[in-house]
Amino acid sequence: PLLELSCSETRVVMLVTFMLSLLDLVFPFLFMLASYVCIIAAILRIPSRVSRQKAFSTCSSHLTVITVFYGTLIIVYMMSRSVSLRQLNKVLSFFYTILTPLVNPLIYSLRNREVREALSKGLRKAVV
Repeated sequence: PLLELSCSETRVVMLVTFMLSLLDLVFPFLFMLASYVCIIAAILRIPSRVSRQKAFSTCSSHLTVITVFYGTLIIVYMMSRSVSLRQLNKVLSFFYTILTPLVNPLIYSLRNREVREALSKGLRKAVV
């Protein structure tokens, strides 16, 4: 929107911005994707079913956060810039700028048994 307020030709600037954003987004995404393929392949080689489930459980929370972050980021930056989609753009931007960093520590701390027990104890006290 700020670029559209410019009185000059914005086509070249938008193209350069798109290319740099694409490089900034795609390479880390592909690196993370390749890392997860290697991690999943290593987990599948674990002989014990219980150990495999534990390893997948550990990876699933991080994978969920990464999927929400990159999914909304890709949608926002690849969507057209029409006026009708600006509201949806704001909502999706909320996901990757505020929700992901906010939920990330919560997801990882809830994996800890002591934190879950303290949280449930505090909730029981608050209810009673």
